[in-house]
Amino acid sequence: MRIVLIPGMGCSPVARVNWYSWFANEVLKKQNVDECVLRDFPDPNGCKESIWIPFLRDEIGLDENTIVVGHSSGAACAMRLLENDEVCKLKGVLLVAAAYTDLGDEYERRSEYFSRPWNWEKMKKGAEKIHCFHGVDDHLIPVKEARYIAVKMKGPTFKYSEIKGGVSHFFEPWDEILDVIDDMLCS
Repeated sequence: MRIVLIPGMGCSPVARVNWYSWFANEVLKKQNVDECVLRDFPDPNGCKESIWIPFLRDEIGLDENTIVVGHSSGAACAMRLLENDEVCKLKGVLLVAAAYTDLGDEYERRSEYFSRPWNWEKMKKGAEKIHCFHGVDDHLIPVKEARYIAVKMKGPTFKYSEIKGGVSHFFEPWDEILDVIDDMLCS
């Protein structure tokens, strides 16, 4: 099984920011994980869909044995992957601190992910399992964004977890993500 991490906007070098290296080290200890892709992405400060989706599809490679973990802007990218006809059905997708709007932010607007409506029904079918984490106290993406996503994605393939106290925008490790990976690996 492969796990691919899609970082948030401005998170470069990927191996030295947030919880990303901790996560890669922890999942590589798991018996069924062959690889955890922790690469720098092109255009790390713009994270444009027109650059990131082809990079993921053509350079990193995605298949039915891939679990994608998207954080912040990377979660928006992962959501667009779920509805993309050029990407196969994924094993799993974790959305960490996801938003469905650009939040009135000029940089998020330029990322292209929010330029058209979301195809929620198609997204539900893009992976065997989808899990969304959001911090109740997230100071960058209000929890109402994730709650809206949870309502739209409701169904047998989707789970939603709100984390209270201290995680905010998930800049530090949190153990619950490893439990979700275990669940996705077992299916």
